Order: sequence, then structure tokens, then C-alpha cells
Amino acid sequence: MELDATAALVMAWASPLYEEGRARVFLDALDLSKGDALLRSCDDVCPWYGEVILNRKYLIARLIGRELERLGEPCRLIVPAAGMSPLALDMLERYPDRIAGVVEADLVGMEEKHALYERVAPDLAGRIACVRADIRSSSLAHYAGPEPTLLVIEGVSYYLGRDDLAGIISAFGSGSGRNQLIVEYLAPCQMVSPRRRPVPRQIFGSIRDACGLAPFSVYTPGGMASVIRDAGGRVMAHYSMSGMERMRCGENRFFRSDDEGWIWCTRARI
Repeated sequence: MELDATAALVMAWASPLYEEGRARVFLDALDLSKGDALLRSCDDVCPWYGEVILNRKYLIARLIGRELERLGEPCRLIVPAAGMSPLALDMLERYPDRIAGVVEADLVGMEEKHALYERVAPDLAGRIACVRADIRSSSLAHYAGPEPTLLVIEGVSYYLGRDDLAGIISAFGSGSGRNQLIVEYLAPCQMVSPRRRPVPRQIFGSIRDACGLAPFSVYTPGGMASVIRDAGGRVMAHYSMSGMERMRCGENRFFRSDDEGWIWCTRARI
């Protein structure tokens, strides 16, 4: 299955995280060749940029796992703008009895993705709904079930305005805080040390130029907390790239302080 340049780039960076299981089989079935030129361009800027993707994906998987283990009942996993991420397969293999079902939504590729699930993991494919939908549509909330919901917003906040992001979050609000949100986002350059600013500026500039994208949305942790409050939620924790790297690697090699990173995650009750 052939991916576009941006999707292929992210999957190439994420690949080392999935070394076994059905997630690995799924990744091996993807054609990442359209991302080769973009990957070379990004490597010229920062040859270790893949660490950013590995850290964020590791953190998100770990936070999902913690919540699944904490809950006393199965949870529904909702992933807007899921793209070709194998997150659903990875989580279902690790926590088969703790996930009631997974809903992935995106504008394109969902039919093809589910067909690939049926090929590489027929026993799990029936537990994953791949929905072709505009993630900003209020109809997405119809996929919330009676179970606690875990909403994962990864790799898409850059393309959403504040109101759209708040709308997605509020659509899955429980009113009681029993649902959980994990959201990943890009920090403004003022939060990044001057010596590090050229890295995200050039990387995201290359991606924007290659794909014809509009300028990206950025959020401070405080700004994200404000979005979440407006959507009826409550922030539980913020995670810097330095914290993500320490959690994944046990030490800080590339991100020794919070201002050396430009990607943050926030966990909240909604």
C-alpha cells in the first residue's frame, strides 16, 4: 500500500518502535518510497529527527497502557486523523481484554487500511472501525460508546484551529471526567532555545513546501490547557520532549532541558 510523502516520512521515522507482532507486519506492507526524498531532506537538517517521533509515540502508547490498566472495565479508543499508524494493532495485541473497540477516522485511506488489517490481523480487524470522515464534524461523536473513551489526538493539532480542536475534544466529553484525552502539539518558537529553533523551522518548512500546507497551529501548554478547559476538560499533566525521552530511554541525550524540544503532549480528563 503506497503512502503519500508526509505519511511515509512519519512511518519511516516510527518504524523502529514496532519491531515485532502484527504492527510490524502491517508496517512491512506499506510502501514508503514516496517519502524517500523528504526523508533525505530532513536528514540533511537533523539526522536524529526520528527520535522526536519515537519519543512521542512511545509516550502516547505508555499513557494509553496506564489508563487501560487503571480502568476496571474495557475502554473505547478513538483516534481522529489516524492515518496509517499501527497504534490500534499495537494496543489490541498488548491489551486484548481491556479495549472494547477502536475507531479510527480520516478523510482518505480508511477503506484500504481496514483491508490491510483484515489481511495481516484478521482476528483483530473486526474490533477496529476505520471511518472515512472529516474529524471536525460533530457526527464523529456518534462513535463514542457506553464505555469510557480514550481520545488520542496525535499529528493533527498542527492543522487545526483552536475552535476546531476544542470542538473535537468537547464532542467526546463525558460531563463527569471519566474519559481521557491525550493530545500532542507543536510549541511556538519562543518556547524553544534559540540554538534549536532552526531544526523545527526547517523540518516543518520542508514538509510544508513538499505538501503545499498552510502555516501550522502552535500551542503552549498553558494555551492547550485553555482549549481543554473551554471544551469542558481538566488537565492532568503536561509532557515535554525532554520528559518523553527520559521516559523512553532512561536518560536525556538529545533533549537535556524542556526548551530543547518543540513537541509537547498533554493528558486530560474530559
